Amino acid sequence: MFRIPNFYQMDMTFRIPNFYKMEMTFEEAKNVLDNGNGLLDGMERISKMWEQHCNKTDAEDDDFYDTWIYEVNAFNKVVSFFA
Repeated sequence: MFRIPNFYQMDMTFRIPNFYKMEMTFEEAKNVLDNGNGLLDGMERISKMWEQHCNKTDAEDDDFYDTWIYEVNAFNKVVSFFA
């Protein structure tokens, strides 16, 4: 059975503002994140995008969530599915 590494435990989910939260099934989340290189790769990709966003001096979280709304919701769904 597939297990998510320890660094993707529940406390590592995105804290998505209510305005950007959306419901999706695990299958939908998997399809959003799997870019052909696997589910874990897609999760790592969105984590890196968040890190890059946080390193900007003028970063606005709303801009990030507006751009990556599907990916962050999919990320949280996958993490909660395997938790």
